[in-house]
Amino acid sequence: MNPLRPDLARCLESFGSERWRERKDAARDLMSAVREQPPAPDQLALLVEQLLDGLVSPDSVARRSVCHEVLTGIGPSVVPAIRRRLRAGGPGARMIVDLLGDVGGVDDVPLLAAILGAPGDDNVRASAATALGVLGTADAERALTNVLSDSSEMLRMFALDALARLGVAIAPERLAPLLADPVTRRAAVAVLGHSGDPRVARPLVQYLGEAMPGVRAAAAVAVVKLHAALSLRGDPVAVAAALAAGDGEPLRQRIRELVAHRQLEVKLAALALAGALADVGSLSHVLRAMSDPELRERAVEFAAGLGAPAVPVLVDMVEQAAPEVLGDLFLLVSGLGPAGNHPRLVEALTTALAGPDAHAACMAATALGKVGGAEVIAPLARALGLEGPAGEAAAVAFAAVAGRALGSRHARVASHLPADEGANGALLRNLCRAFGLLGRGGDVGFVAPLIAWLGDRDVGVRLLAARALGQIAGEHEGAAALALALHDDDAGVRAAACRSLGQLGAAESVPALLTASRDSSSSVRAAAVQALVGLDNPIALARLREVVLADNAPAVVIQAIAGLSRSGTDQDLVMLMSLCRAPDHEIVKAAARGLSGCKGHRATAAVLGLLEHPRWDVRWAAAEALGERGDTTALPPLRRVHAVEPDPLVRKVLAGAVARLEARAAAEAAAPGDGEGEPTA
Repeated sequence: MNPLRPDLARCLESFGSERWRERKDAARDLMSAVREQPPAPDQLALLVEQLLDGLVSPDSVARRSVCHEVLTGIGPSVVPAIRRRLRAGGPGARMIVDLLGDVGGVDDVPLLAAILGAPGDDNVRASAATALGVLGTADAERALTNVLSDSSEMLRMFALDALARLGVAIAPERLAPLLADPVTRRAAVAVLGHSGDPRVARPLVQYLGEAMPGVRAAAAVAVVKLHAALSLRGDPVAVAAALAAGDGEPLRQRIRELVAHRQLEVKLAALALAGALADVGSLSHVLRAMSDPELRERAVEFAAGLGAPAVPVLVDMVEQAAPEVLGDLFLLVSGLGPAGNHPRLVEALTTALAGPDAHAACMAATALGKVGGAEVIAPLARALGLEGPAGEAAAVAFAAVAGRALGSRHARVASHLPADEGANGALLRNLCRAFGLLGRGGDVGFVAPLIAWLGDRDVGVRLLAARALGQIAGEHEGAAALALALHDDDAGVRAAACRSLGQLGAAESVPALLTASRDSSSSVRAAAVQALVGLDNPIALARLREVVLADNAPAVVIQAIAGLSRSGTDQDLVMLMSLCRAPDHEIVKAAARGLSGCKGHRATAAVLGLLEHPRWDVRWAAAEALGERGDTTALPPLRRVHAVEPDPLVRKVLAGAVARLEARAAAEAAAPGDGEGEPTA
């Protein structure tokens, strides 16, 4: 056999480096070389064998790790070599099984099931269990269920973990001995949550009091999963009844402790259980756990669910809180909505709004926008002069409160506003923000001041005034003012004017936008073309074709592509097909998306060609477009590409496209002669 290609060999040599950065760079360079200059079949086979040798090599954990990473990146094409090694036996079987779980498919389930069921190294069998939990299928579930009575506690635990990952329902009676065993109890509790059996609600709640922390955490997640499954089946009360029958305050305390768990899934489950118990005592625990973004979002929902009973607790927390946690506390208060309109809460929020802490002021403004009534309009109006996020949040809050209390009418709002004569830039910018939000109801009273501010010397004021005019629904003279703003000295203002004209949908703005599509700034041209596409005026089609042929800014061309894809003409279809060979990959992706809505097998063929593109994101876009097209003639090539696609994200999209087209093919077979595979888009 010929030696390995020199560039690939050099990368492999660096896999043994003691320096982490050198190993990562070598892995990246190797993957780039494989994608940009695909090796010949014999070279790829040699590369895979050498990587597998490195994977099972006992001399370097670091080498094994980087070899696994690269083999995973190469993808399904390494599977035949993996199968040969596993059937032949030899060292490193556990690492090779782990790899098969990452790159294999449903065709590998029988081999993994055989490894799982055969006597041998329990570590290898445990890896097979984990891999089966990734690959799924009914055969995988049967193989995993069969080893639940194996003599190895470790193997039983790994099989349970895999079954829990697959969401397999196991009869509670079958799980009883596994729940009794301290080694397998945690994993068995996790599986019990998938049973869908209301009888297990009370036992699961009881496991929240288990001495082992891992079991308590698994029980919290399992209770939430069981409740979700039962609710879908029309039985939302079983879990609630089990929680209500629990041991009261001790149960609530254990759930509060789980809110601080290191795993996000457990935190979220504990928060859901605290909400089910309406436990206002959990608020202080939730506050300490709000560093996680997803939990922050759920925490607001939690506070909203508690409603009025949470108010006295939050009042005490706000009045005793350290300054650094006020922002998070105010976020919780915002979840209360109108129920949070308590004098002491409002006082604390308005005090923070005028305080020195910009973050607390920003969150206070947000909360006032959710809980406040007419009494907070004045402090919010004063805060419109604040610079930065606090002033911006005050503008949003002012619009929300004024909308509720004053009916979003300019005549009523105007008297509550600070004078804008000689005002600083921050005040005018925030007034623009507020007027844009208030004007969505169509009150043209907000138009005149915004038109005036289009001439302000502050660029930021002009830009925000242009944006706000586009938000005010209906026909008004703002469209003419925006057309004039297309001559502003600042490109940002001109781009904002283009976008707002597109939002207003005024047909008379087409000539001005056509002129703006030749602006010296690419951002303005892109905004103008986007607006023209949104207006869907046939007059603009000729200009869109010019843009595609002549504009040197990809961002502008991409906007024009969206317009050409709607025309339905053969001329534009040919142009989109030619763009699949463009040097800029963003344009190629846009062409693929554009072709998803074009009729004809020629369009399908052009997109299929992109599945060989060296960039994964282009292949991803092409796969998505083929799924949307609905042309069943793409099924055979899609299946072939799916079998060898190296990128896991692209493989997932390809699998989805295949599934959609198979469903369409089945529907066509049931109704012969209806479409004959031609895409309907």
